[in-house]
Amino acid sequence: MILYCFYPDVTKYSSIGYTYIDWNCLNKDSESKYSNYQLLENLKNSSKNKGTLIILMHDTSDVNKTDLVLKDSINYLKEQGYIFQNFYSFLDNKNHMYKSQN
Repeated sequence: MILYCFYPDVTKYSSIGYTYIDWNCLNKDSESKYSNYQLLENLKNSSKNKGTLIILMHDTSDVNKTDLVLKDSINYLKEQGYIFQNFYSFLDNKNHMYKSQN
């Protein structure tokens, strides 16, 4: 079972069969109206010096249309050496999106 909450005491979760996963990278698409260029730059800045990435992006167009920059975001991350796996692989391997170690 997966549990998401704010400010959790994550040390207790594994002992009761839960896996805690939180995002560590974002493009700030819900914070302000940004151009597609700036959304991508926000993602680049947020992903710096990180191995595994769990990226927060929103699928609503309340503030930004993230879907318009999604392809460029994926291409950038692949150019940086990241590979993508599905969520269940992440749970099985404790890797979701990580930089290859070539």
